[in-house]
Amino acid sequence: MAVRAVVVGSLVMDLAFKVDVRPGPGDVVIASDFARFRGGKGYNHAVALARMGAEVCMIGAVGRDPYGDAFLTALEHENVDATRVVQLRGSPTGVAVPLITPDGAAGYVQYPGANRLLAAAHCADIPDCDVLMLQGEVSAATSCHAARIIRGRGGKVLLNPAPVDELTDKLLAVPTVISLNRYEARRVLEVGDDIDGVELARRLRHDGCAAVVTMGAEGAAWADDESEGSAAPPRVDAIDATAAGASFNAALAISIAEGASLDEAVRFANAAGAYSSTVTGAEPSLPTRAQAEALLVPA
Repeated sequence: MAVRAVVVGSLVMDLAFKVDVRPGPGDVVIASDFARFRGGKGYNHAVALARMGAEVCMIGAVGRDPYGDAFLTALEHENVDATRVVQLRGSPTGVAVPLITPDGAAGYVQYPGANRLLAAAHCADIPDCDVLMLQGEVSAATSCHAARIIRGRGGKVLLNPAPVDELTDKLLAVPTVISLNRYEARRVLEVGDDIDGVELARRLRHDGCAAVVTMGAEGAAWADDESEGSAAPPRVDAIDATAAGASFNAALAISIAEGASLDEAVRFANAAGAYSSTVTGAEPSLPTRAQAEALLVPA
């Protein structure tokens, strides 16, 4: 039986530029390439989950504009239930500008648009699921409301609190798994660069909540009630890391929902994230299960 997943999160149109360097104050940088991709952490999570075999329901907000229409059409094409994605008047669909350097790293400017208006009321009829995925690109209050409903029904909740600017203690208390990168982890814990990934995961873990810390090309670390450790990712030629984190977290969520141990789930997630970094653009890089499994590094 397929994993049932619900994603409460963002939908953002990416206007992506490839640049040799990111501009400083007063700089003008000429891009070597440009493309438009559907993205946003919520959308990326939903599509990646569907491509890996989950039955997915997306709850989010877009504008009544061509970008919003494009998202609804694409979700239907990806076999994601988009009946709970609302189109709001007076606020445009979210937009981001990724600036991608030759090493595949991406920096962003983002305008949240309709994502900021997703309210708890939009989650009133949230369906039962095995795993709920949350991010930091929609209201923390909305995410908390959805999480309490699913936790009350016995489902798992994975929180990827990026960006962490509006992370609240209430939101930190609701997931069964929290997954964030080491820079975000250091900000949340208010520690310096000398703390390694495993120690960050250990400090983030608390009763009923496991922790995963991603470390880019170094892989990921984890800690739960049973084990802790780290795993290196497969070696790939990375060209665009835009959706690597989303691919990692979707694979982590589906693997945990299927009953895998946290270390097994992290290794599968590493493979999914690595695959994503080899393809340009957020949506095109989201892997199928077969594409992720082909890169899986044995324990």
